[in-house]
Amino acid sequence: MSATQTGRRSQAERSAETKERIILAAINLLRSRGFAGLRVADVTEEAGVSRGAQSHHFHSKADLVLAVFARMFEDAGRESAGRLAEVGEDDDIVAAMVEDAANFFLHPDFAIGLDLLAAAERDPELREGVRAISRDNRLAVEDAWLAELERRGVSHEAALDILWLVFSTIRGLSVRMLWQVDTPRFERVKQLAYEAGRALYLDSGGKPAKNKKHAA
Repeated sequence: MSATQTGRRSQAERSAETKERIILAAINLLRSRGFAGLRVADVTEEAGVSRGAQSHHFHSKADLVLAVFARMFEDAGRESAGRLAEVGEDDDIVAAMVEDAANFFLHPDFAIGLDLLAAAERDPELREGVRAISRDNRLAVEDAWLAELERRGVSHEAALDILWLVFSTIRGLSVRMLWQVDTPRFERVKQLAYEAGRALYLDSGGKPAKNKKHAA
């Protein structure tokens, strides 16, 4: 490999590292200040890069926010895929879905996502991008769970009902917890959602679980 090729690769690596630092800095500031308190100059300072370097990677605040939003959803999607991959053939698939939904919707970044979704409705630069990122990433996660439910003997329509029941219930509970923290009630209602989803799963011909690895 020539020195020129090595230099080009190193330059690309440095550029990628700078971009990563900017994204992580923006995520940290969003977590602490919210979208309304996010200033591009503060991101530059937090990342320890020049304004020119930041402008090279992200031409506007909207570009940066969309990159951050995409990263958060991509990370969450990978975590969901990892959890699904760990569900064994004899594990409780509905309990695993409840666990995955709780991990996503109760994560601190979900509140940031809600903040960005609300901001996007008032900002044409963000609106379509934020909608597309959230829709495409979450639908990919849901499609993976649907495929697993169907593989275990549940019809497509029943699988959709189970998924909507579980994910919509946990999402609603997580939003409720933003203004009223009642953990015991949250756990009771989450258990009710699991039991309803489990009953529908079994009534629809789903394969019963044999072990308690993912029991709710």
